[in-house]
Amino acid sequence: MLDFLVIGSQKCGTTWLFDKLKMHPRLYFPVGKEGNHWNHKFYEGRHYRSFYHAAMHGPVIDICQYLCGEMTPEYAIMPVEQIQNLKNHYPNIQIFLMVRQPIERAWSAIKMTYRYHHLDLASLSDEEAVLAITTGKTAALGQYDQIIQNWLSVFDASQVHILFFDDLRQGYREMLDQVCQAVEAEADFFGQIPDAVLKLPSMVGGQQRLAGQISSACLEFYQPAISFLQAHTGRPLADWQ
Repeated sequence: MLDFLVIGSQKCGTTWLFDKLKMHPRLYFPVGKEGNHWNHKFYEGRHYRSFYHAAMHGPVIDICQYLCGEMTPEYAIMPVEQIQNLKNHYPNIQIFLMVRQPIERAWSAIKMTYRYHHLDLASLSDEEAVLAITTGKTAALGQYDQIIQNWLSVFDASQVHILFFDDLRQGYREMLDQVCQAVEAEADFFGQIPDAVLKLPSMVGGQQRLAGQISSACLEFYQPAISFLQAHTGRPLADWQ
């Protein structure tokens, strides 16, 4: 049974959340991280669907009374038709979207891509950087207004929870408690875990900072997403602008 889903977004702390949640004795991720089932594999044939169903409904899950989760950062930008397909199978799941200042999020994703492909980030011109930050999948993953509206067009608002990357610095315990309470797992478990363990980052990004003129040039593009998120959550986001 799929009980909860972390839908992204990429470079917003999903790996940290995955590493910490899997410490909980009642939370289980049968297909690991980034299974890409609901956006890709479900549509690739019966074999993939059978494998996924068997993983989510295996006898060990009932015996151990696990709450099963899945985490794929690109689920955030699934089209509405795929979100509806997910709901047809699991209408009562809890959904978590992690968000981050969208320009910083995009720049972090670009740095990761350059490291992965052994490319020289210094070769990226200002114009190319602005284009990379404001187009394609990179941009879509930071357009929180469109993401949230798509998911809320299918799922009830009580099922869709927003988690802020900014809280990983100081509010990580509250974030873990929020997830546990939403999925009805024992929220006091993480009280037993030392801060030194919980605050440990799961990934360390590159240190190249984004030039101020590039960030300023991208802000207008992301302003609708920031304004929507601020209004939707009631959280002031002046430091994102």
